[in-house]
Amino acid sequence: MKTIHVAPWFALAILALAAGCESAGPPEAFPQTAADGWLGSFNGGDISGLVLMYSADAEILPPDEPVISGPEEIESFWQAYNPGQVRISVGEVDSRKIGEFWLREGAYKALFPNEGEPRVGKFIELWKHENGNWLIYRQMWNRNAPLELQAPPDAAADEPA
Repeated sequence: MKTIHVAPWFALAILALAAGCESAGPPEAFPQTAADGWLGSFNGGDISGLVLMYSADAEILPPDEPVISGPEEIESFWQAYNPGQVRISVGEVDSRKIGEFWLREGAYKALFPNEGEPRVGKFIELWKHENGNWLIYRQMWNRNAPLELQAPPDAAADEPA
């Protein structure tokens, strides 16, 4: 009759599991100082600082406009947008690492000088590491439509034939 020694195999399995658990550290956190830098530059009207927050091959996808590509177009776009006069605050943001990129999505409020109520919307950004810095690679946002302007879901069904 053969004798099977279970204890050494069991101990080996436990050690392998423990070694795997030790190598998995806490999840990496989004470099929030980068996003804070963008928001500070925007709210402070610092267009040069704002442009530095984008990668060399960045694109901005603003609502109702064509894609804005590259540093020169990005600078022209933000000069026309008048940062510093418009004040942005960011609400809750979900950030997750996807490969070598950080994806951020969340909500914002933008207060324009001649408007009483802030514009509320959502955004999505893709950040990449370039030359030792986290920079925006893609940025997109859009405003939530005011409730009174949204058509009810069955509006077409209510129209006379």
